[in-house]
Amino acid sequence: MITRVVGLLCFAFAICITTLAQTEPVLTSAGIPKYPALALSVRVEGVVKLTFTLGSRSSEPTKVEVLSGHQLLKDAALENVRTWRFENSYAAERTYETTFECRISTGQKSAVCFESFHTVKIRAGEVPVIED
Repeated sequence: MITRVVGLLCFAFAICITTLAQTEPVLTSAGIPKYPALALSVRVEGVVKLTFTLGSRSSEPTKVEVLSGHQLLKDAALENVRTWRFENSYAAERTYETTFECRISTGQKSAVCFESFHTVKIRAGEVPVIED
């Protein structure tokens, strides 16, 4: 009897975890974030943290706000989040946080990586030095 109860509890727990994992909104489209030209030219790197709200069954983020980050990087991250669209099955409004990691890489091509909508990595290739 105890074995059956424990087995049933484990099964119920597994279903709850699976359901929670599947109810996260899915990012269905987004503009490609660009490294701000001025930030790149003066070699500014850093992390920008933002929050946004998804309304009940809404696909567009609202109340997009910057929590922290370098001034030269903030506006580009803010504008990019405003281009995002989601598949959102939540019946209630929820707030999310996302992080943009902006880095300049020596000898590499520029790249953007959405690990999820929670973390976006932007790598800019190094700006060539123009000598007179």
